[in-house]
Amino acid sequence: MSFSWRNIRVVFLLQVAIASLVVLLCMLGLAAAYGQLPFAGPVLAAILVALGAIAAATWLGYRATKRMLTPVHWLLREVSRWDPARPDTHVFAPERIPPGLQGDARKLADALHGLGSRVDACVARERDFTRDASHELRTPLTVIRMAADLMAHDDGLSERSRRSLARIQAANASMEALMEALLLLARDEQVPLETEDFPARDIVEDAVARLRDELEGKPVDLQVEYAADPVLHAPPRVLGVMLGNLLSNAARFTDAGSIRVRLGHNRLEVEDTGIGMDAALLARAFEPFQRGDGGQGGPGLGLSIAHRLGQRCGWPLQLESTPGVGTRAAILFGASTQDL
Repeated sequence: MSFSWRNIRVVFLLQVAIASLVVLLCMLGLAAAYGQLPFAGPVLAAILVALGAIAAATWLGYRATKRMLTPVHWLLREVSRWDPARPDTHVFAPERIPPGLQGDARKLADALHGLGSRVDACVARERDFTRDASHELRTPLTVIRMAADLMAHDDGLSERSRRSLARIQAANASMEALMEALLLLARDEQVPLETEDFPARDIVEDAVARLRDELEGKPVDLQVEYAADPVLHAPPRVLGVMLGNLLSNAARFTDAGSIRVRLGHNRLEVEDTGIGMDAALLARAFEPFQRGDGGQGGPGLGLSIAHRLGQRCGWPLQLESTPGVGTRAAILFGASTQDL
């Protein structure tokens, strides 16, 4: 701020110097034109009066400018001290605003304080929702899981009931994973992730097993290739949700042909021979509610959720697609992997 005021003072001093020089030259010119001595009493007095008037007017203008800009400089100074991630707008509370801050600057300070209060309230609501949802959603899912596990030990169940029970257990596990992934996206990005080391192959095998049930009765060949066995350091259920959404899309848009899953050292690919996407749809594929099935099927959130989860964990999601040929999606692990 001092540098800014120094520039303003320099500008006003230059104005005084230029105006004084112009007045001096004009007075000397007039004196010479009338044949008077340059520094005769009347001429010198007129020059001094003119220079004094210029200096006084400039000083008053400088003081008025400083008085007008001081509130703005105070606002800029306080805003420059903010942490961009957590701006402290309480400094603009009415009781903490300097008395001299009036007019438009006061209105701006009040607006910033009001905005900060609304943002704080919104963050608090989201934090409370995340905490409450985490508890309230986990409780019924835990009850379902425990009840299903107890039923699985009943020797009197028929084979058909066991298949239905297996579907319930798989759906419950998917719901738990999806819930944790969505709550992860709802948290502030400054909150560290709850990570651990886990083999990616285990996640792939579980997701592929669920996909086989989904493909039952469809003329679709499911191929799985393990070119490497990477170990990831991340929230383990995030990969399951991402892969599950990619496989679900592949199954939904592939009526016949094949779906190939390939796990490599630094990437996980899902390739299908489905309907594919044109360039316009591919460019919007990660946007919510974008569907390539003419409005049929799911709500169009799968790729959007997978994309956001990939961004959160540092796993970019890439898509390649050709209409009538198929789609290939790749989750890039990059530096997050290591060989077993």
